[in-house]
Amino acid sequence: HPPLTLENHPLCREVVIALKVCHRENPWSRSFGACNEQKWALDECLKKQKLFKFRENNKKATAEKERLRARVEKYGHSTVNGKFTG
Repeated sequence: HPPLTLENHPLCREVVIALKVCHRENPWSRSFGACNEQKWALDECLKKQKLFKFRENNKKATAEKERLRARVEKYGHSTVNGKFTG
């Protein structure tokens, strides 16, 4: 897993804290599966966070494309089949 800083994983805050607590309470047995449940929960949460970030970035990119498309069209450029032409 990536470095577990709370700032980088706001959607997984509780899961990160639970895993850190488990690691602190089980310094030796964590190597033998004592914290597997928390690790699996973290993996699932990180997948959801990645998908959330992807969707948010995709929305921003789509809005930016539309803004640029409008700007190009405003200054006399046209589009053909969704591609810019000079």
